[in-house]
Amino acid sequence: MQVVGEEDRPARAEAEALLRAGRLFEARCTAQDALDADGPDAGLYVVLGRSHAAEDADDEDDLAERVYRTGLAAFPDNLDLLAAYAELCLNSDPFDRPARYGHGPELAERLRQLAPGSPQALRLEQAASRRGSPTGRTGTLPPSASRAQRHDAREALTAAAAAGVAPREAAHSAREQADEHPSDLRLGVRAETLAALARPGLAPLRLLVRAPLASLAALSVAVGAAVLAVPAVHLPWWVSFAGPVLCLPHRILALLLRAARRRAATTTAPPTGTEAPEPTAYPALQPVPGISRRERAVSLTAALVVVAAVITAGAWSDARYRSYPHYTASPPAVFRGAQLLPDTPAGTALSNAMTVEGDLGDSEPFTYIYGTPGRTRPEAMVFGAIGDFHDTSPEVVGFFEQGLRELTSTAGTAWNADPGDDGGWLRCVAYTPVVDSGARQVACSWADKGSLGTVVVNEEGLDHESAAGLARALRHAILHTGPEV
Repeated sequence: MQVVGEEDRPARAEAEALLRAGRLFEARCTAQDALDADGPDAGLYVVLGRSHAAEDADDEDDLAERVYRTGLAAFPDNLDLLAAYAELCLNSDPFDRPARYGHGPELAERLRQLAPGSPQALRLEQAASRRGSPTGRTGTLPPSASRAQRHDAREALTAAAAAGVAPREAAHSAREQADEHPSDLRLGVRAETLAALARPGLAPLRLLVRAPLASLAALSVAVGAAVLAVPAVHLPWWVSFAGPVLCLPHRILALLLRAARRRAATTTAPPTGTEAPEPTAYPALQPVPGISRRERAVSLTAALVVVAAVITAGAWSDARYRSYPHYTASPPAVFRGAQLLPDTPAGTALSNAMTVEGDLGDSEPFTYIYGTPGRTRPEAMVFGAIGDFHDTSPEVVGFFEQGLRELTSTAGTAWNADPGDDGGWLRCVAYTPVVDSGARQVACSWADKGSLGTVVVNEEGLDHESAAGLARALRHAILHTGPEV
């Protein structure tokens, strides 16, 4: 079979046109059919490999590498094949494909030895800048593709704003210049970027491009404020998600820029020939400056602000969660005309029951009985405990009602009531005790971070609000707050 590699083929031109149009599958089919029919051709191998690599998938990258190796076996010194294969290697993941990634500098060095200063070598330097990949040349690495893209877009948008030019006109001008130099990847990326940013409704994204440091500083302050607002003003925990929401414009911008780079890489025509580029080949774009001290300082400060806000908010929220009011229990001698009765059988029974059945940890229980001396039936009973109940939930106030319903007593209506200024939760239930059939009692249970208890009132005809009011009054009269920790 005659090896053909230099003469022009109609199939090659057709495949290259399909590749530039983004019709990757058709480009592959055209190139492969021509190779099968007419034999090896360096240009067709390049188109076939680049159409695989443009799919941006691991298996397609493997196929592209196989195509480039096959092509170089037939055309070992072809500059386009060397440049395309080196570009694939330098843009591969060094962790997932270490062998392929390490092969990139070798290919780049061979390309520079064969044709130093050629369009292929220049394009390879541009491709290497996409991820800051080394190409074997000593000295400072070229800027990343993202940094060069943002720099070029910022310069173009700033100049357009200063001249009063609309973003669409700036994008049209960039496209014309890119079309004049179809092998310049950087011009192609700038044209695609400006075209994407010129769409209606994307003025905020254009502002992020034009003022990156100011927008980064504002974002860090906004995210920090959103995170700190949760513990500072007792907002719901889900308010902290405002931080990631504020980052969405920056994330959308990053996706838009990445898509523009991919389109430019697919549509930019590869350079042909071995002649060196003319000095005026890239007249519009200035060198991308390195990262300045100011950029480093702003980025570091922004990161520190966010990290400090998250740590502070977490510690603050945890301290608030674990804090509880320190109560002391000191009952009044008289409550609504009823006296505090010491050493009553009812009080002793309640104290024993709380000691045996209660699971109160290190808390301090209390039991008080109010009534008239000589009467068997007390007018009010209150029992509970004080201590660290910082993880108390609203379900705790239903413990007395639940116990009633498990006994043979008749538990009636239950309702949630206003706990009053002391906070927490309050729930009441009316019932008929087993030992005193026919008498109606009301029990109101409360709970907060520093106490829990139940007030039982033996009084007929109490409505809901009156019963809850008595419980609130007796609770407030017995418990006295100390400093919070």
